[in-house]
Amino acid sequence: MKKTILIFFSTIACFLCYGQQDIGKSTDEYFKRTEPLGFSGAIIISKDGETILNEGYGYANREIQKKNTSNSVFSTGSVTKQFTAAAIMKLEMMGKLKTDDKISKYFENVPNVKSEIKIHNLLTHTSGLTGALADDFDEISKEKYLNQALNSKLEFNPSENFNYSNVGYSLLAMIIEKQSGISYEEFLNKYLFTPSGMNQTGYKLPDWNESNFVQIYNGSKNNGSTEIFTNPTWHLIGNGGILSTTSDMIKWVKALNTEKILSNKIKEKMFTPYRNDYGYGWDVLDDGALRQHNGGSTLGLGAELRWFVQDKVVTMIFTNATINGDLGFNVVRGDLEALAMGDNIPLPPKFSTVKADTKFLVGTYQLPSGQQFQIQNNSEYAVLLIDNQELLDLISDPKNYSPNSPSIVLNKKFHEAFDKAFSNNDYSGFSFTGASKELENEIKNEIKMEGLKNPHFKVVKSFLSKNNKNAYITQIALSEDPDFNNESMLLSIVTENSKYAGLGVDFGFVGPVELTLYPTGKDKFQAYNLSNKMGAIIEITGNNDNYNFIVNGTKVSNIKKIN
Repeated sequence: MKKTILIFFSTIACFLCYGQQDIGKSTDEYFKRTEPLGFSGAIIISKDGETILNEGYGYANREIQKKNTSNSVFSTGSVTKQFTAAAIMKLEMMGKLKTDDKISKYFENVPNVKSEIKIHNLLTHTSGLTGALADDFDEISKEKYLNQALNSKLEFNPSENFNYSNVGYSLLAMIIEKQSGISYEEFLNKYLFTPSGMNQTGYKLPDWNESNFVQIYNGSKNNGSTEIFTNPTWHLIGNGGILSTTSDMIKWVKALNTEKILSNKIKEKMFTPYRNDYGYGWDVLDDGALRQHNGGSTLGLGAELRWFVQDKVVTMIFTNATINGDLGFNVVRGDLEALAMGDNIPLPPKFSTVKADTKFLVGTYQLPSGQQFQIQNNSEYAVLLIDNQELLDLISDPKNYSPNSPSIVLNKKFHEAFDKAFSNNDYSGFSFTGASKELENEIKNEIKMEGLKNPHFKVVKSFLSKNNKNAYITQIALSEDPDFNNESMLLSIVTENSKYAGLGVDFGFVGPVELTLYPTGKDKFQAYNLSNKMGAIIEITGNNDNYNFIVNGTKVSNIKKIN
């Protein structure tokens, strides 16, 4: 019996869009649709001081199918650092310290090479201290941690560079304890959290409801509960792991927006961008219009707080699961911002998954033209890897699909032209664009400006311009790495009616587009990538070695599974 793979193209054209009429409703609909795509966590949006959405999505515990809620307790990760910074500023207001103080004022036996480190340097990651000393959960005494920190290698002289340092923030926690006479968490609870009305934020002091802790997933692996952060080691205290909820985090920003906790004068100092646009515990971007911090770990958890000051919009997102190997907040960040600002965006397809074994799909396939592609298995679902132009055309533009499409022909011409240019310094191969000399000058100039020596090239893809149906954009990657494993310079060459029309430059990683195959029924899958919003509905029937792909009525026969 033959197998037929039926694909209905379902990218932006068929997605629902929502406008500014109801930000809360549209954002809620978006995140409900991301649940089967792997999103798991909780979000809150505040605008003009009013909460317009506060909901949980996905599972707090997959094993018992318990859902996340607005009461779920997550780790703030490195968002903890802005609490530590606020505590230091509170102590400065109280006359207990100054940010210009050297750490030798608070610690004994500071080596000479570290004697010039100031509290300001710890706050801004300009101390030269190393990033971390060991794993977050390795047991260590306060005294031993301090000794290791003070005797660790100094990466650079204080104030000369930037190196994100968890160690620096743990030292700040020790200074808080020394100058306040109480524990780090007790100080935060007394002077920051309680005045802000936050009773669900901390390590061990809150009266936690154990049922609100969430499980943490990296792929299909369960890495335990957020309850592990109720007993932090000095590898975490001050730099990460404080537990909280979406509701408490909004209370915190509201308090910071007044002088209830910190004076305006002291906040101006805290929100000043220093080296690498880092203030005291915050990234301060866009001339101060955006204050943010995020955090996450290989366990699979993530958190990001973003405060759009001029727009009076605050978003807080917690995630307790990765999405295709990436931290959840990274994948949805742009969409959450757009939705919070009331923008129209394409929503993911609406579907529900079923349990299904997709291992039979895994293998290497060959199109009749000879082009090959793979379906691989990740920890949860099969993944279709799109790494050739023909398959990309079939998925993204089935009506105009052809083994000799304009994009495929264009790729071939550019490949031959770059091969000739880089092998023989002969740019005559670009004559088909009508601008051989101009392209030679442009390409050589970009290579020189980037300092590339003997770069390799790779024709990535060609696609129609969204704004001009007569224009194609061909993307070429240039890198000194022949395998293109590192970040590459990406040239976007525009041709209009086959003639050169311009060149753009960007930087990024080159790799296949990965469409996860989510089972939706017997032999049926929703293929989708949440990051680039590309997708298709796929139905598979037939035997093991002969396939047909039908994409919106466009049929490609005799696709072989070769291993």
